[in-house]
Amino acid sequence: MATLRAPAVLIFALVAGCHSSNPGHAEPSTGTRARIENRASLDMDISVRRNDGVVSRLGFVPGNDTAVFALPPTLTAGAAWVRFEARPTRSSGEPVVSEPFPVTMGEEITWSVPPQ
Repeated sequence: MATLRAPAVLIFALVAGCHSSNPGHAEPSTGTRARIENRASLDMDISVRRNDGVVSRLGFVPGNDTAVFALPPTLTAGAAWVRFEARPTRSSGEPVVSEPFPVTMGEEITWSVPPQ
């Protein structure tokens, strides 16, 4: 009976250790973060564009909501500045591009998507 219990306990410990209580909204204390305030009534897909032209999707922000995204070091390393782009998830509305924001390790960049 004890031989059957050990694998079950091990599996439970692995599953519990990998569980995340709030995926997509992590707020790391040492990494660079982006706080995107979507003041538009449209849901938006958010991307970040480095000064060298590299574009990466960050995630999704519902209309009239705010989300915080961790900017990975692979995206911020060597970048003097970044711009954010918000694209409506539906065909209505226009994409919006932010002004350039300087990148500083450990800082939080805040951008508000204007109402549409």
